[in-house]
Amino acid sequence: MAIKFRPVGIALAVLMGSLSATVQADLVITEYIEGGGYNKALEISNLGNDTVDLDADIYTLNLYTNGSPTVSKSLTMTGLIAPGQSFVYFHGDAATEFHVGTQANDVMNFNGDDALTLMLNDTVIDRVGIVGDRPSSGGWTDPNDPDFNTKDKTLRRRNDITTGDTDSYADFPGADNQWVTFDKDTADGLGCPGEAACGESPGVLLITEYVEGTNSNKAIELSNVGSAALDLDAHEYKLTLYTNGKGWDEPGSNEVLTGILQPGESIVFHNASAWDEFKVGTASTVTYFNGDDALVLTKDDVVIDRFGKLGHRPDDGWTDPNDPNFHTMDKTLRRKASITTGDTDAEADFPSSPNQWLVFEVNTADGLGCPGENACEDDTPPPPCNGCDEVDKVADASIFNPDEYYTAILSGSFDSSEAMRSAISAVIASDQKKLTYKEVWTVVSYSDEDPTNPDNVIKLYSGESVSKQSNGSAIGSWNREHVWPKSKGFPSESQWGYTDAHHLRPADMQVNSTRSNYDFEFASETGSEVSNAPGNYVDHTLKIFEPRDAVKGDVARMMLYMDTRYQGAEGDGNMPNLTLLDEVFDVSNAGDDIHFAGVLCTLYQWHMDDPVDDTDRYRNDVVYEYQGNRNPYIDYPEWVQQVYGAQCGDAPLPDLDVDVIIDAPSEVAEGEAFILDASATTGAEDQVLSFSWAQVSGPETDFTTDGAVLTGVAPMVNSDTSVQFMLTVSDGELQTQQTVTLTVTGVAFEVSIDFSGPGEVQQGELAVISATLQNVPEGQSLSYRWEQRYGTTAEFSAEGLTLNVTAPQVAMDQQLQFALIVSNGHDEVEASYALAVLNQQAPGWTMPDGAGSIGGLTLLLLPLIWRRRRHA
Repeated sequence: MAIKFRPVGIALAVLMGSLSATVQADLVITEYIEGGGYNKALEISNLGNDTVDLDADIYTLNLYTNGSPTVSKSLTMTGLIAPGQSFVYFHGDAATEFHVGTQANDVMNFNGDDALTLMLNDTVIDRVGIVGDRPSSGGWTDPNDPDFNTKDKTLRRRNDITTGDTDSYADFPGADNQWVTFDKDTADGLGCPGEAACGESPGVLLITEYVEGTNSNKAIELSNVGSAALDLDAHEYKLTLYTNGKGWDEPGSNEVLTGILQPGESIVFHNASAWDEFKVGTASTVTYFNGDDALVLTKDDVVIDRFGKLGHRPDDGWTDPNDPNFHTMDKTLRRKASITTGDTDAEADFPSSPNQWLVFEVNTADGLGCPGENACEDDTPPPPCNGCDEVDKVADASIFNPDEYYTAILSGSFDSSEAMRSAISAVIASDQKKLTYKEVWTVVSYSDEDPTNPDNVIKLYSGESVSKQSNGSAIGSWNREHVWPKSKGFPSESQWGYTDAHHLRPADMQVNSTRSNYDFEFASETGSEVSNAPGNYVDHTLKIFEPRDAVKGDVARMMLYMDTRYQGAEGDGNMPNLTLLDEVFDVSNAGDDIHFAGVLCTLYQWHMDDPVDDTDRYRNDVVYEYQGNRNPYIDYPEWVQQVYGAQCGDAPLPDLDVDVIIDAPSEVAEGEAFILDASATTGAEDQVLSFSWAQVSGPETDFTTDGAVLTGVAPMVNSDTSVQFMLTVSDGELQTQQTVTLTVTGVAFEVSIDFSGPGEVQQGELAVISATLQNVPEGQSLSYRWEQRYGTTAEFSAEGLTLNVTAPQVAMDQQLQFALIVSNGHDEVEASYALAVLNQQAPGWTMPDGAGSIGGLTLLLLPLIWRRRRHA
């Protein structure tokens, strides 16, 4: 958890009016850390309402080592500590996150079997451990709490403890353990009292809803209205019913709460005979109440909230003279959202003033299960889109193996491009599931999902991101665009092409209408821009439509897929042989034989100009999972040239009969250099070969080529990622191609950072801090950023690994912290440097006896640390 530190220098004159020299019970040890190595710290907080002047009396912190009955080390506290503020002492060799407050190496050099006392003059006002005792286990433990230990743990004082433990010879932690245990080396609570991390408000359990309805329609709701989880097993949380005006000595049914209750979560108990809408949570006899019975919520037998007045039975339920609608009988009552603390006086008048409850009509049940004043929102996940149902998947893209799926193509030998097209058609026809037209809504809701907003889809032509739930036929809605127009070959829903999701896309209803069934061709020079889809052009005279540049390749590969997939085969639901023409097809002259679309070579060029990207690949995977087949021209974009190149004047050269030999690693770490070397590839005698490299898939990779050799640097990746390159070998007449796949592995970015510079400076002085790096990965370009993390804001400038800091003016000695962040452009490593700023002594000022500088090892002047907890 990242915590913001806010050290504040407090001017003495501001606080003198509220000083108290005799408030001893309010100064309490609120956190104890005995961690790994020198990770030792102690927090002392003022839990009272008055500022404590530590110099008006003698406040000391004493260490008793190895079971000694006498003081081994001592530290005298000085300064002022305001209500709610904390003093923290830490060992100077502790990890950086423990450097909160003031370094105190002597007293903070304790182990789990050493005792500590907080003294006012000669009186113990708090302690940790037992003076004169040394536990054999290395730390004090609690037989009732196996997690508690003063060794290798962080301990925080419970929120309900406001006075110290003054018997330093009594059992520790005693029968009523006052401490909450955290894992070893937990430091996020230093600088503020309480059980939660600094900046985090604790969990708060309240009664948030009460239902007293018709007959057995009874329910009670308890909620965590704080911002931290509540471990209900760490204490005894209990809800008890008191019927007919009975008091403490006559409790009725109760429920002991268990488990972890997250912020905003609720526990509901209902009457087993209530109507179904009240049966939220668990049936319990604690709901056998009427409007004149009281409920009390306790934590370890201490009241933390109540409903009704204990020991009192009203004639006809509790009422409120200021609210004639309020009644505890035949009503539903919800706690106001502004109430975040419990009503802890169980015997006080009810309702308290001001009234904390909102009133709803009898038998209102729609708020059960969530805190707050309103009805609970339905947490049922929305459908994929408006009126859509979930569709079962038929395949798993995460385990898709292209070598297996396309084995007939990869291992095949084809006499013509048409033979290859037919073979591809057979592959992608197998295992295809015919979707219903309604199921298409669902599939495209997922396949065209906005990657930055999973609640939206991206419209094909406009690129607009709109809600998935806005599908339909109304103006402004999105609908299903048949990229290959259904009027050109499959007007019936029974035909497979009608519902083939590989060419169905979300589109604006009006833009869909504008596109009509026009062929795809350049239209920007002869037509006009589509008003509500900039970048798209239409020519109504020539009946052509040009999509925006970003999707030209997407459109091309969908059209090529349809031309390949549907070749009039039996079993395709009476589908014709869909054919792409290299011309605009005039539907008006086609008669009934309409199964043509265009324009082939324009689409071919769009495929080349707008290559396959992650959006194509993602969509191909999603459709595959629901429909069971794939678009081959996304998986193998080079096949477009082999199938269609000859028709568009770009025929691939015949295969070159040569053994291609490529020396290549199977994997390479991100950021590392690699070489793909095909120099061992040789042709026949007197045959001159040329080599051409291209990347065909994966994240963009920097590389250079020199004939048969490609030299590159692996891109930075979030996880292991494949990168594919294609080598084309040609003798000028014939050519052959071979792909190479590299796995780029992610590497943890680990750099050691060491600092040099002063440990302390006077206010106004310049401090120069330098950093050096160890274990820097080779070949990586690093950048550096300095930030001040806490302390009074200082002026500083940085150049690379050097930081120049002008120490700020401070009211008392204070510690600043700066962080150096080292980045390789993908990952970051940081380390912190602490700098003590010393307050300059005003003329006539003398240091109190025994007090030292912030770097001293015994009697210290401690700066105030002010760290607010977040509130719900």
